[in-house]
Amino acid sequence: MKQISMFSLFSAIMLATGSAFAGGGALLGGDGGGMEVGTMYGGASIGKATTDCMMVDTESCDSTGFKLYGGYKITDMFAVEGGYYSLGTMEESLKGSYTKGQYTITDPSAEGEASGFGISAVASVPVADNFEVFGKAGAMMWKSEATVTATITDTTTGQSGKGTEIVEKDGTSLLLGVGASYKVSDNWGVRGEYEHFKRQDTADEDHDVRVLSVGATFSTL
Repeated sequence: MKQISMFSLFSAIMLATGSAFAGGGALLGGDGGGMEVGTMYGGASIGKATTDCMMVDTESCDSTGFKLYGGYKITDMFAVEGGYYSLGTMEESLKGSYTKGQYTITDPSAEGEASGFGISAVASVPVADNFEVFGKAGAMMWKSEATVTATITDTTTGQSGKGTEIVEKDGTSLLLGVGASYKVSDNWGVRGEYEHFKRQDTADEDHDVRVLSVGATFSTL
């Protein structure tokens, strides 16, 4: 929870800084070189998503995914942005057996994948020529699916067999992010960002999802 509180505080500082410099000009000199009002932009990023493991939630698991996004610059410092997130596939396995009620579960394995649609407001601050930092806040509409397979033995009858269960979950959570972008040319740029939202498991308990990505952006101006 401390990590999330610090992250939320940093996002708030970014937004406050944006208001302070609303008059324009770069923090470290130059004209900033950011996107102009009315600019439409789009891009693609690849990166890593990290969250609690499905079977041992005290450990972290990660996967490689991608994001496709687009936005519209409303003012010099504010934009609206939406994107599709594919957070990849995570695989886990445990060796050994444990008992749950009358059943003994042996060598369970799990494969999960997640995706989502995010929409957010983005506040950017120029800090040098062609370079700016930004903070974002919005909503993530996420969906996850997990397939769990294990050998299950009924201890009362001695019967044993392999069982598979598919678990699906979806919801909407607060999406927060911070990042930086660099304008390579009039139309092209690169950016990196860190984003965070929460998902719920089948018991409706919250788990953090952290996405670190880097990608390219194309703008109309």
